[in-house]
Amino acid sequence: MIASAAKLSAIALLCLRPPPNWLEVAEMTAASFATSLASGLSSDAPSLMLTASGSSMGKTGQIRRKVSQVDGRTLAEHVCAFLREQHPVKTAQSVEAETGISAHTVRKWLDQGNAPSGPAYDALVRRYGAPFLCSVHPETRDAWFAHVARMQEQERLEAKARQIRQRLTDMREGHL
Repeated sequence: MIASAAKLSAIALLCLRPPPNWLEVAEMTAASFATSLASGLSSDAPSLMLTASGSSMGKTGQIRRKVSQVDGRTLAEHVCAFLREQHPVKTAQSVEAETGISAHTVRKWLDQGNAPSGPAYDALVRRYGAPFLCSVHPETRDAWFAHVARMQEQERLEAKARQIRQRLTDMREGHL
């Protein structure tokens, strides 16, 4: 089932909001990332009223950011490409093991080009975090989650570099 335009608009709007604190977000685990993303919406924030077509009615004097409408087929293609990149072998079974989304459902995405439902999309965000959002929403390269993904990748590479330096030291000292 392809997600409705209203759901996609809400997801895109949620993804484009800046986090409260960059350093706090950079230290999050993938599981806490999505929770923070969802809770980052302040109760003080004005609620959006949508028209029947799913577009925002807006308010007089309120600045409206243009939120790109993501077509369901494009979203499905991006999600499938990301999942196949993460799990080149037994993609559906691997995604089920990591997210709890049934392999049957994931196979429908992969084989039929269906987009994930809202709860499934949330499960993917919780598991894969900022890199998933960057891959699924490449048109928003300047979004805050792109910055978080870069910081997480830098941290991962620095940890790997420390391991390599330690192995080199051990090798030089004859410990290996």
